[in-house]
Amino acid sequence: MRLTPQEIADRKAAFRRMSLPERAEYIFAYFKLPLVLLLIALIAAGTVIFHAITRKNELLYLSLINVAVSEEAEGLLTEGFVGAWGADPRKNEVYAYTGLYISDHPPEEYHEYSYASRLKMLAAMNAKEVDVVLLNRESYDLFSRSGYLLDLRELLGESAPDLLAQASPFFTENDVVLEDNAIELELGTADAYEAVTASSVNALEVSGTPIFAAAGFREPVYLGVIANSPRLPEALAYIRYILG
Repeated sequence: MRLTPQEIADRKAAFRRMSLPERAEYIFAYFKLPLVLLLIALIAAGTVIFHAITRKNELLYLSLINVAVSEEAEGLLTEGFVGAWGADPRKNEVYAYTGLYISDHPPEEYHEYSYASRLKMLAAMNAKEVDVVLLNRESYDLFSRSGYLLDLRELLGESAPDLLAQASPFFTENDVVLEDNAIELELGTADAYEAVTASSVNALEVSGTPIFAAAGFREPVYLGVIANSPRLPEALAYIRYILG
């Protein structure tokens, strides 16, 4: 209901007679909802501005799958590359996915973890937010068979021929499935698994390079470049950095 001019004047006079605590209580009682909404809006705006100011540019997205490294080695794999690239580490970073485990036949206690890791990687690859992967042999076989990895001999030959000779001793060849009857087998319309495959030099075995040798790796570690990476110049620079 709309107040009359006299009622408005009476309320103003009553407000002026209030003490400071009474005025604060009055304002909070009558304007509580707008004040709360204003506070929420200010906090949200401040959060957006803070993230915009502090957000770093991702030079490269790196995934470590079935590969665990120390904090020191992770720093070399991420911050070390930023420094080698010549970028400001306060504004740039290598975003690393760590703690991922993917297996076709995981132990029962790790089945859900493996499934979640696989979904996370598929989502990241679909978003083009994976460039370089570091893999153990099992995950390397999985990524290779699925066609996720670029042929590095072809990539270096076309885009970084000066790096080809340096990388050649580390080249690793694996099978890529061109077509198979996995769906038919799962549906029960095929009796045995059949596949058409081709060979591809799609990884570097890098466990003997300075960074990994210093970390004490005893099992092979394979470096691959994801086929849909939009940051191939950075991925090539990362290979150059790892090979030292």
